[in-house]
Amino acid sequence: MLKAGTTTVECKTGYGLETKAEMKLLQVLQRAKEELPIEISLTYCGAHAVPKGKTPEEATEIIIRDQIPRLKNMMDQKLLSVENIDVFCEKGIFDTEQSRRILQAGKEIELRINFHGDELNPMKSAEMGAELNATAISHLEMVSKKGIEDMAVSGTVAVMLPTTAYLMKLKPPPVHEFIEAGVPVAIGSDFNPNVHCLAMPTVMNLACTMFGMSMPEALIAATLNAAASLGRGSTHGAIQKGRVGDLVIINANKWEHIIYQLGSHQHLIDIVVKKGKIVYRSTTDY
Repeated sequence: MLKAGTTTVECKTGYGLETKAEMKLLQVLQRAKEELPIEISLTYCGAHAVPKGKTPEEATEIIIRDQIPRLKNMMDQKLLSVENIDVFCEKGIFDTEQSRRILQAGKEIELRINFHGDELNPMKSAEMGAELNATAISHLEMVSKKGIEDMAVSGTVAVMLPTTAYLMKLKPPPVHEFIEAGVPVAIGSDFNPNVHCLAMPTVMNLACTMFGMSMPEALIAATLNAAASLGRGSTHGAIQKGRVGDLVIINANKWEHIIYQLGSHQHLIDIVVKKGKIVYRSTTDY
């Protein structure tokens, strides 16, 4: 990811599901956060799926009564620095009210709300997230008009995930309806076992070709608005005095080439700078 120009990334749990496994994943990510040059925003996603042998309601109670209290205890001991809470609000997984309870429990220990919503079925996730003043909601292919309006009022960022829409052949989310309503639109790679995409330039290309975004819209979505989705809207995402010194230097006459070119980004990305220090320099012989 760093070689592809990413300097800040959100990393989630969600593949442990059982309490012990989720806490272990958080510890692994914490170590990565402390040791790697890339900046990591750590997200707890114990509600990514329902563990085998449990009902959604049973899983909800375990998360609220066991996992989140353990997480808070580890944070209080300075063993973890988790920033966000996520839940997969979806039919047959965690319904809207179960998701609300989980997210509210996370909010009460001062985690930002940043969750999966309205992806496969209309769940009124956007309306619920806006009520909780969610920082961001991802996917949103099935969002309602009211959900868009509510997100505009709450200032919630809409995070589009083109790679997942491409792989699962989902209908495009209403990107321009969000933009016209004043909702900040971000894009992300959604890198996971289902989607192996490490390069945000590829994500920007797909955002343009699949979702109809312009290249300036895709650039803003991958930088300034992506930073806002992680609570870093005033410190990251732009080259500006007073912000963190993160930037990517490309070997091209125009910045648009980083989006226009599909793949082989090692021929474009020359230098990656994180907090004013060079953390990657290409060895490609031009």
